[in-house]
Amino acid sequence: MRVGVVGGGWAGASCARELSDAGCRVEIFEATAEIGGHARAETMNGVVYEPNGPHIFHTNDEEVARFVRRFGMTRPYEHRVLACIHEVADDDDPVIVSWPPQIEELRSLRCWPRIEVELDQRPPHPVGEDFETYAINLMGPTLYGIFVRGYTQKQWGRDPKTLSSAFAPKRLDLRTDGYRGLFRDRHQYFEPVGFNSVIESIAANAVIHRDTRITIDDLVTYAPDFDAWVVTAALDDLVGRPGLLAWRGVDTRPRFVAFEDATATVTAGYVVNYPDPRYSFTRTVESKHATGQPVAGTVVCEEHPGAPARHYPVPTVDGEFDQLNHELMEEVRDACPIPVDFCGRLAMYLYIDQDQAVRQGLDCARRVLRAA
Repeated sequence: MRVGVVGGGWAGASCARELSDAGCRVEIFEATAEIGGHARAETMNGVVYEPNGPHIFHTNDEEVARFVRRFGMTRPYEHRVLACIHEVADDDDPVIVSWPPQIEELRSLRCWPRIEVELDQRPPHPVGEDFETYAINLMGPTLYGIFVRGYTQKQWGRDPKTLSSAFAPKRLDLRTDGYRGLFRDRHQYFEPVGFNSVIESIAANAVIHRDTRITIDDLVTYAPDFDAWVVTAALDDLVGRPGLLAWRGVDTRPRFVAFEDATATVTAGYVVNYPDPRYSFTRTVESKHATGQPVAGTVVCEEHPGAPARHYPVPTVDGEFDQLNHELMEEVRDACPIPVDFCGRLAMYLYIDQDQAVRQGLDCARRVLRAA
């Protein structure tokens, strides 16, 4: 069986490997010079950094964990996030605390008495279709204002009331148990040089066409060479109508800082959130905290939202763009003379983690094989 895969990120590479292991001839068409997509790491003056934000591989999916370990993902890592907060709008004295917020740490804030009253008034379980309502039900209006509102407005460029609460349970928490790791998954990894080599190993059995952007017309033109297509690319771009779907991009601005001490770092942690509107960026990412590189220098990235990139699909309350993406899937299927399937963050228009992208890739490959 001959299968063409559009896109060489986690989903595309995982799908290609599952298909090739089943005896298929697979060709990956990658729009850039290197596969790996959003998860690729780069280097500056020998220092590893992440141009598309922090990537910690975490999962409770045992099959996915076995799959990535098979290709070299072996280094355990517990991810911790910090937040630089201001208690009031005109307060110039920032405080570094844990994210998600820890009740024991919050007790030291000047506004704790108000927070405590609000927490006592919460419903038993957070509810609400929009992101803001859900967040306030979870942590009360004061903590929402300190930790979440400004960050969300910057990140998405929208009123939080217009965002769906569907992704909130995975992104918001209020801790009472003192556990400071961001994730609670059984399997958590971070490779010291990034995930480039892991994804490249996964895709190694496929023929890879680099710097090759595929359109809906190409799917039709190349159809005689294949028995099926798998698309992991953004569908508004694929059909030649970029901007039809709402995407939110991040402009990552890295700066190198030289040190004589090979263990030195600049920021308080690998990821530090800056939710207050006085900061134009949402967070800093200093990957050296996670890599442990013994190198005389470090790279600190500031993430400024609003770049013209497809980093995050916008999860609106009314689901407008989810429906549009579904319609684009049908348009692509109708135009192509051979079967087309879809998987991954971009093609599915979903805000998902790396392990979910792998899972989608494996499941998509199995659908293609069953349909053969």
